Amino acid sequence: MDKIMNTAVRSLLFMMGVCLIVWAFMPNWRTAALGLLLGLAASFMNAFLLRRRVEMITLKAAGGASRRMGMGLGSRIAMVLLVAMVAYRFPEDFSMPAALIGCMVMPFILLVAAYIHNRNKL
Repeated sequence: MDKIMNTAVRSLLFMMGVCLIVWAFMPNWRTAALGLLLGLAASFMNAFLLRRRVEMITLKAAGGASRRMGMGLGSRIAMVLLVAMVAYRFPEDFSMPAALIGCMVMPFILLVAAYIHNRNKL
């Protein structure tokens, strides 16, 4: 799981770097690039929240100490709602469609990273 997550994080950071370069050198695309960057940051945080949740569930299933469970899905939805509120509040800086698309990117990156890491095992 750690190898897959590290690969996904590296590719997400690369995408964030591309968004920064687009923001710096293409003035017509600034709102879209900044919206995508905001969404990618939320997607990054949601991936780590989901990873923490999976680790907590596997620890509990293995008979480990029972820790108090958090909000889970609620915190990830709240993160996306926060991105939507920021993009709605500042439409001159952030593109709402780009921000929402950026929020949905990390699961697909994780899927591709898992496929790449597991294709040799088949």
